[in-house]
Amino acid sequence: MEISWVEGVLLASVRLALGIAFTPLLTTFAVPRLARLVFVLSLAMLAAGSVSLPQLASGQARPWFLLFAAAHEVALGLLLGLGVHAAFAAFSIGGRLIDTQMGFALGAVFDPASNHHSTITSSGFNFLAVLFFFAADVHHLLLAAYFRSFELVPLGRPIEPAGWFPMVQGAGSMFTLGFLVASPVVVALWLADVVLGVLSRNMPQMNVMFLGFPVKVMLGLSILAASMGLMEPLFQKVLMLPVLLVDRVR
Repeated sequence: MEISWVEGVLLASVRLALGIAFTPLLTTFAVPRLARLVFVLSLAMLAAGSVSLPQLASGQARPWFLLFAAAHEVALGLLLGLGVHAAFAAFSIGGRLIDTQMGFALGAVFDPASNHHSTITSSGFNFLAVLFFFAADVHHLLLAAYFRSFELVPLGRPIEPAGWFPMVQGAGSMFTLGFLVASPVVVALWLADVVLGVLSRNMPQMNVMFLGFPVKVMLGLSILAASMGLMEPLFQKVLMLPVLLVDRVR
């Protein structure tokens, strides 16, 4: 005997709620909780109506089966959400590296979207990442990948141990991708530090800090503006990270 459609909707909503509703896509613009709930339940209804519902074994207690199935869905939903967080964290890490090099980290401001202090470039990168995410139509690919996850891992079925490693490895790549996003500015400012160090060595009377701060800000912003048009393939790779990770879940 299979579970009811309502129970299937609830199980699917657990997976989708953790995979979508708590990602930076909705928290960046402070989407109301009621809107998130309606959005997740609508997708869960579509998912439950298009997949086969779990079957109860003979003599198996229905409450215990639903409890363990919900626990499996929580684990899978956290993995799906981890992929999205890894993609947006790459932009945040890149922005923090740039802010540290340019000195903007000294003037961190309160970010009402995330309820914590954030640097200027990091906040700008976060909004830019969300803009690119929707402009490049990656949100449709991500929703399709989430629905495909119900075929890869049916409702209530536990994730295989081998299915965790690709997701963890992909999440670890956010540090590499974050450095690649910031690499043009970081390298340019590192060279500027070398030049300023040579000048201060040869002209000790010069105030290097007074001269270096505006020079590094102007150089960093110039390199950042010039490199934006050349980093489209890298941005696309970062934003496609959650879609690729979902296909590796088993």
